[in-house]
Amino acid sequence: MNEQSEGGRILCLSGTMHDKYAPSIYRAKSRSERVIYLGNKVNNNMISDVAPFRTLSTFLLRKLSAEDGLDSLSKKTASTALNKLKFQDRIGLKFRYSKGRKSDIADLVEPELFCSLTDIRLDNIEAIRGYITHLDAGDITLSDIKFIKEGETFGLADLSSGEKQYALSLLGMIYCGNPNCTVYFDEPENSLHPSWQMSIVKDLVEISDHLFPNSTIIVATHSPLITSSVRGAKVFTCNFPAEQLWGKSDLFGKPSDSVLRDQFNLYSSRSPEVYKCINRCLDLIARNQTTTLEFEEERDLLRSFDLQPNEDDPLHDVIQTILGIP
Repeated sequence: MNEQSEGGRILCLSGTMHDKYAPSIYRAKSRSERVIYLGNKVNNNMISDVAPFRTLSTFLLRKLSAEDGLDSLSKKTASTALNKLKFQDRIGLKFRYSKGRKSDIADLVEPELFCSLTDIRLDNIEAIRGYITHLDAGDITLSDIKFIKEGETFGLADLSSGEKQYALSLLGMIYCGNPNCTVYFDEPENSLHPSWQMSIVKDLVEISDHLFPNSTIIVATHSPLITSSVRGAKVFTCNFPAEQLWGKSDLFGKPSDSVLRDQFNLYSSRSPEVYKCINRCLDLIARNQTTTLEFEEERDLLRSFDLQPNEDDPLHDVIQTILGIP
């Protein structure tokens, strides 16, 4: 979305387990500072819901425990991001002890750590640094992350796939992003309610503008809601693989039907079977062939769809007229 300078981090987000990132990316260690993968694939090509949160937690804890800590803008941005899902700014990290390590470290690190993302106390910073030490040593592994909503605690298994993806994407941008980073997001629309499709990339851009104004966000999507959700002079679109040329986007605010037509070459959002049947009926009407067996069959096919268009549907009167022809 914005200009990028050399030397930035690469952050890879994914809305699908079938993302096309290279194995060298999703097999990279979570300690890698150059390329960070926040998808669900793991080394043996298995799928894990907790794996991307393990990576996120490493960077989150490092930022919370840093000497300079989080600035007020970062804290406010984190709080705003969590509020998108009605989550409080306090989270819980649950760990399991590595094999043979519990007896040695159980007195040093508890299996669960709760911390605020906006109000970090000095004693909590010291505790967080202890967890980082044991994470780096392989003594403990994140097994769950907990969010608090309306006073109730929810683990990853309690969240919808859309909630997990939304939280991971926004927190990943905040805690894993850095100046001049490039963010790739493959098919963010998967598992997201249409209203979230309209806001997720916009929210990422707002985080970028606040915290990392020289970053670049590249999104691969088939969703007209996402395509038309971001405004600004530095938004570009490209059709792959046909054109492979980038041009300034003029899709912001356009209705989905227009985006489907202009960007995806899909000339109706209706079922192809429905609009083809309607077009055949209209063609026969235009040729004054409403008494033919062909028209009767097409009209009966249209009736069998049992369509119930709203009165404000542009095809409401058309469908009623076709079905009303004896």
